[in-house]
Amino acid sequence: MPDQTPRARRTADGVFSGGGVKGLAFAGALTGAERFGYSDWHELAGTSAGAITAMALAAGYDAGSLRSSLDKFDFSSLADYGSPIHLLGGIRDLVLHESLVKGDALTDWIRSLLADAPGGGLDPDVTFAELQRSRGRTLVVGTDLAHGRIVAFPQDLALYLDGRGEAVDAASFPVYEAVRISAGYPYFFPPLGGLQDRHSKKPGVFVDGGVGSAFPLYIFDKPEPKHPTWGFHLHAGNDPSETDPSHHDIGGVGWPVQMLEAILDTSVNALDKFEQRRFLGRVIPIPTGAVSTLNFNLNAQEKDELFQSGLKAATSFFENPPAPPENSYGRTP
Repeated sequence: MPDQTPRARRTADGVFSGGGVKGLAFAGALTGAERFGYSDWHELAGTSAGAITAMALAAGYDAGSLRSSLDKFDFSSLADYGSPIHLLGGIRDLVLHESLVKGDALTDWIRSLLADAPGGGLDPDVTFAELQRSRGRTLVVGTDLAHGRIVAFPQDLALYLDGRGEAVDAASFPVYEAVRISAGYPYFFPPLGGLQDRHSKKPGVFVDGGVGSAFPLYIFDKPEPKHPTWGFHLHAGNDPSETDPSHHDIGGVGWPVQMLEAILDTSVNALDKFEQRRFLGRVIPIPTGAVSTLNFNLNAQEKDELFQSGLKAATSFFENPPAPPENSYGRTP
């Protein structure tokens, strides 16, 4: 059995990949990291489920409180189709409203994570500037489909104007809005707007950051790093090394959602796996078995299996840490 004695407190940056409901495994991985001293996260970034995790850590959650919150939440409520005939109603909404579900439940849940944060909670409208007072930078990765770019909130808000045509105050932008964008799986959740490009004067169409980069491992790289960046990467299958391919079942009445999921997973993972090969020494790969990104009906056993997979992956990584990993500048902490 691994030694569970807590180590001396260590500081690192944390980057968390996308993965939808599979993000439950992050609580296990963070539990493993904490056992090796990594509980002081200086800068945090994430995409989709990873953005929710980064936000939660910045808001004051630790591995234990994050797991407790995730275990209590009914993820099936996120599929707010708004029709008694769920799939048929969702396909109707896809044609009429650009998504299978309404997305209100996802927004409400993200805001509740902030309101229920340990230590008394936060205003659900907390801004990036306010959140940074207790942490270093927190970056949330989204995608603007209309302008074909990755958008890192809040720093890339300088590229946009608000609904009145005025410059956006990045520091006062609500964190939950950026996280909702990053977690907005295209076609399943509706895209968000409200901002226009300052040059084209055309509105942006904001969706899941995974469309551009599901795993922005490079985002905190500096010429003179003071501490490591650890990347937590979710992937399908049971192979920790990510060398064996995973398989998507596509067929039956649910084939439109399955096809969409397969297309997006394939497109974003191809680029991210290329990036990972460059920086294997700072990536904790977390296998998630056959769990679907959009399976919001996980039972308690499936939730625990994801937790245990994350715990095992992080424990194995930090028990035998690689040589100090280089960043994209070729430098080590």
